[in-house]
Amino acid sequence: MSRSGAFWLGLIGSTLFLGMFVVLFVDFGQLVDVLSSVNYVYVIPSLVFYVLALWFRTVRWRFLLRPVMKGETRRALFPVVVVGYMANNLIPVRIGELVRAYHLSLRERIGVSAGFGTVMLERASDVLALLLLLGVGASVAAVGVGSLLGEFAERVPGGLPVLVIVAISPFVAVSAVVVYIIAVSPEKNVKLLRVFLKFLPYQIRERIVGILMNLISGLTVVRSPKAFLNVLVLSLLVWLCEICMYYLIALGFDIRSLFGSELQFIAAIVVFGSAANLAGVFPSSAGSWGPFDAFGAAALVALGLDSSVAAAYALTVHVVLWAPVTIAGIALLLADSTSLERLVKGARNIRTEGDISGVDVNSSKSSVEVQP
Repeated sequence: MSRSGAFWLGLIGSTLFLGMFVVLFVDFGQLVDVLSSVNYVYVIPSLVFYVLALWFRTVRWRFLLRPVMKGETRRALFPVVVVGYMANNLIPVRIGELVRAYHLSLRERIGVSAGFGTVMLERASDVLALLLLLGVGASVAAVGVGSLLGEFAERVPGGLPVLVIVAISPFVAVSAVVVYIIAVSPEKNVKLLRVFLKFLPYQIRERIVGILMNLISGLTVVRSPKAFLNVLVLSLLVWLCEICMYYLIALGFDIRSLFGSELQFIAAIVVFGSAANLAGVFPSSAGSWGPFDAFGAAALVALGLDSSVAAAYALTVHVVLWAPVTIAGIALLLADSTSLERLVKGARNIRTEGDISGVDVNSSKSSVEVQP
């Protein structure tokens, strides 16, 4: 898809989800009342957990980069991670992943496609971790009295045990796909992808296959069960830190009083965080405005919260997620005398030239290799 096509698709996606968010959950009078009654003091300590989540992201990326770098990186990775998230927050079409890979290539002796492969692997591990947290959180939250999810569990044949199995099944299914990809050879993966995508024109199919193989080649980092478990644990730590951030902000909204127990309250926050962040798979403009808010609010309403409280809380969490890392990313670029315009231009040039596919789909050579 062209850059302009992706931009318009993202803009349309954000508009649709924001429209759904406003129509279903927002009463502007009640929204103002809720926001004016919030204790925003809890936002300050919540940022500690956000920084900790970013630190765990950095640790995870360093682990994934070791086989590619043949050792440790020469410079700190934390600023590169922050700049990447800042770029995603400001620039449409989720170009932040490419900006991060390109920024890394300027600081280290590593090809952009290699860095991009590890970033895409991070995204895959995030999905796995969020699916697991969503399944566990939904299972616990379904016990809550008065929640739509609890009422649904009562109507499902087999009750709560069946709902638990259904909730965990996406994590199991995605894990099975990842394990299969790790187990088989790159040649078989290429053949399988070509079979699934045979309905597409040749050039588009080969480009998609190349990009997907770039992600698959990154999985060579986790070919051992121990490495796979390490990445999953680090991903869970990332999201547990963010959920602790959401938990503290929820205390400022006094959401705890709406649940029968602390466990149900925590489960609700886990469901909110998982659903809102998994919504990032849908097309949206910069910062995932629209999907995050709509799915986050919907998750809380399904668990029994008033729609105005759910909407106000989702918006507040999104602003706290968006603003600090964006400001920090701009400050880090200024301190490093690096131009955001240069990074974005370099990333876009790479995408336009097709370098992110990074793999010869007619051979078994991985794109994740150190380039001189």
